[in-house]
Amino acid sequence: MTGSTPEIRAYRWVICACSFLVMFVGQGMNFGGLSVFDIQLMNTLSESMGQEILKSDIKLRDTIMLGTAALCGIGSGWLADKVGVKPLILVGLALLAAGNLLYARIEVLTEIYWVSIGMGVMLALCGLMINVYLISSWFDKYRGLAIGIVLAGTSLGNAFFPKLNTWLIGIGGWRQAFEVLAWIALALVPIVFLLLKNGPMSAGKREVSVMGSTSTILSGYTLREALMSRNFWVLATIAMCTFYSILGMQANVFIYMRESDFPPQVAATAVSILFLGGFFGKLLAGYLAETFGHKLILLTGLTLMLVGGIFLTTAIALSSTITMWVGLIGFGFGWGGIYTLIQLLSADLFGMRALGKILATINILDAAGGAAGPFVTAKLADMSGSYFLPFAVIAMLLFVAFLAAMILDMSKATVLQKQVA
Repeated sequence: MTGSTPEIRAYRWVICACSFLVMFVGQGMNFGGLSVFDIQLMNTLSESMGQEILKSDIKLRDTIMLGTAALCGIGSGWLADKVGVKPLILVGLALLAAGNLLYARIEVLTEIYWVSIGMGVMLALCGLMINVYLISSWFDKYRGLAIGIVLAGTSLGNAFFPKLNTWLIGIGGWRQAFEVLAWIALALVPIVFLLLKNGPMSAGKREVSVMGSTSTILSGYTLREALMSRNFWVLATIAMCTFYSILGMQANVFIYMRESDFPPQVAATAVSILFLGGFFGKLLAGYLAETFGHKLILLTGLTLMLVGGIFLTTAIALSSTITMWVGLIGFGFGWGGIYTLIQLLSADLFGMRALGKILATINILDAAGGAAGPFVTAKLADMSGSYFLPFAVIAMLLFVAFLAAMILDMSKATVLQKQVA
C-alpha cells in the first residue's frame, strides 16, 4: 500500500508538486490562457482570408481538441496501465511546446484546427486523466487532499495565463506571446524527467524498488464491471454536463465581456476570477470530502455552480454587472468542488485495478460534453445575437447533473475491493 515506508510518504508530495506544475502549465495554457487570443485570431484571420471569422469558427478549435483528447484517451489509459505515466507526460509537454510555436505562425483557419489535433493528443498524454492516475497510484490516505492540490493547479493556471497572455500581447503582439509560452512549456521537461516517478500502486512499470516498497496486489473493478454499474453512468452524466458547462463558459466569457464593452484586462480578470473560484473550491473540496463525505460535498459544489449559472443568465437579462461578478465567483467555486470530487470518486468507487481504462472511458464521455460546450455556446450566441440562450442551456444542464448526483450510491464504493481482499 502507498505510504508503507517513510521514503514513499515523503516523496509522494514531490510527485504531487510535479503533477501540480504539469496541470498549471498544460491546462492553463490550453483553456483560460488560449481564450484571450480569440479576438486577435478572429481579426487576423478575417484580414488574411478575406472573410469574416465567427466566434463559432474559432471555438470549433476547442471541439476538435477535446474530441481528439477523448479519442486518444483509451490509448493513453492503456499505456498508463502498461508503462506508467512518466513517458506520456514528457511527450505531452513536448507537444505543448510545439503547438504554441505553430500557433505563432498561424495564417489560415484550417491551421488552427490541425494544431488543435496535436493539442488534443497533448491533453490525453499529460492532462487530467493521466495526472489523476498518477496521484491515485501514490496516495491512499490524503488522496482527496492531493487530488485537490493537483487540480487546483488547473485553476491557478487558468487564472494566471489569461493575465500573462494579455500582458504579453500588449507588449509584443500575439505571435510573440505564443513563442514565450512555448519556452515555458519546454522548461518543464527537465523537471519532470528528473523528479517524476511512477507510483507504487501503478499498474504500469513500477519504480518502487528504488523507494524500498514491496509489490502491491491491485484491487477494485475491472472495466467491464464498472461499465455494468449504475454509479459509472451517474458519474459520467455528471462529468458530461459539468464539463460542457465549465468549458462552454470559460471559452466564451472573454468574448462576452469584450462584446459588453469591457476592456481586455477586465475581460481577462473575469476569466481569472472564474478559475480562482475553482482554485479555492478544489482545495476546500478535497479537504472537506475527507470529513463530511464525498456525496455531500459533490451536491454542495453542484448547487453553487447551478446558482452561479442562474446568476450569469440573469445578469444578461437585467444588464447587471454585480450579478455577473457574483455569478462568476459562485460558478467557479462550485466547479472547483465538482472537479475534485469527480476525480476522487473515480478512484474511490472503482479502485486501482483498471483505473487507467476506467478513467479513459469516463474521459471520452466527459470530453464529449466538454468538446460540445465551447462550440455550441458560441454557435447559439451567433444565432441568437446574445449569450442569454447559451448560458440558460448551461444552467439547465447543471440541474440535470444535480439530479444525477442525488442517485449516486456511495454504499457500492468499496464492495469489490473488499471481496478481492
